Amino acid sequence: MFGFIKKSLNKTVDAIKTVAPKKKLVFTKDEIEDILLEADVEYELVEIIINEIYQDKVTRDILRSKLLATLAHTSYKEPEHETPFVELIVGVNGAGKTTTIAKLAHRYKTNGKKVILGAGDTFRAAAIEQLTLWAKKLEIPIVASKQGHDSSAVAYDTIDSAKSKNYDNVIIDTAGRLHTQKNLANELKKINRICDKSHNGAPHRTVLIIDGTQGNSAIAQAKAFNEMIGVDGIIITKLDGTAKGGSIFSIAYALELPIIYVGTGEQPENLTPFDKYEFVDGLLDAIYEEQDTKEKTIQEEPKAKNTTEEKVKKVEELKEEPEEIEEKIIKEPKIIEEPKLVDEPQVKQEDESLEIFLKDERLILLKRLSDTKALVNYANTPVDTNIEYKDGKWSYC
Repeated sequence: MFGFIKKSLNKTVDAIKTVAPKKKLVFTKDEIEDILLEADVEYELVEIIINEIYQDKVTRDILRSKLLATLAHTSYKEPEHETPFVELIVGVNGAGKTTTIAKLAHRYKTNGKKVILGAGDTFRAAAIEQLTLWAKKLEIPIVASKQGHDSSAVAYDTIDSAKSKNYDNVIIDTAGRLHTQKNLANELKKINRICDKSHNGAPHRTVLIIDGTQGNSAIAQAKAFNEMIGVDGIIITKLDGTAKGGSIFSIAYALELPIIYVGTGEQPENLTPFDKYEFVDGLLDAIYEEQDTKEKTIQEEPKAKNTTEEKVKKVEELKEEPEEIEEKIIKEPKIIEEPKLVDEPQVKQEDESLEIFLKDERLILLKRLSDTKALVNYANTPVDTNIEYKDGKWSYC
């Protein structure tokens, strides 16, 4: 399934390109602010992110760490439960509840689970018929009644049937009237109580369906449902059809709830587990230039000549290991000229002591000796040094 989230961000990426048409290695804070706002990240959250960045130039790694921090609560772990696992699906009309239920059922069935549906949305016209059509298409059983009947009874019958026939998963649809209506809150609370009576601990998971195209306006809805009955996780639908993908940061940060799945298409298989790393990297790939490409360009550029570097290189070439120096002095004794106008014993003594001096001090001979003095170069320095023979030994002068 890897890659579906990134592909679903195409419209969001197109929106980002209107303010950042060219990829770069670094951006200013002002540029990052424009990019996040264009992706529909809530303004208050953008300010928090920008204030948490202390560098003037924002690299990919810096922004990545800040964005991932806003998704700190998105991971989900399924609770312990007795079979069957009961899920209650809530959300406003038009958010994509019915299609998402079909996608969930398809996913469970593909994984070898026995699934049964409960058509608990008895308020909206044609809601029961739509879910029934999906059940037939997926060849999954469904418990349904007529429009206007008690949705709690449908939930009870669905769970009871699942227990008697050893089903693994129960998915119950609910009404999706406006979240501001008090009747909806009372109905959802009643369904919760009935589910628990039918099966201990049910519903094991209450999932809120959020329409991704609504962006940040869905936060108010989510907070209302969470206050009504408590929400365990979120599924964001229609991610592929919106340029407001950045609103996921705002939703996750404001609600501190796990994002379980995202809808990435209209087909039953287009329900992808939310991966915060893939999501963040998918956005950053559209903004930042690849580091390797930049480094390659720099390497290909001809280096300017540096006189200092050349000088240092020449000095380094003059340096030799001690063993090499010793070998050179022994094999090439002709480098040391015999001093003129000096008797033979003294010359021999000077030559022998000079040879020892050069080996012990690790010197490199640059010029031939003249009388009792010579210009030599100390192995670890680039400057010339004078030495002289006096009182039977060589020394610096």
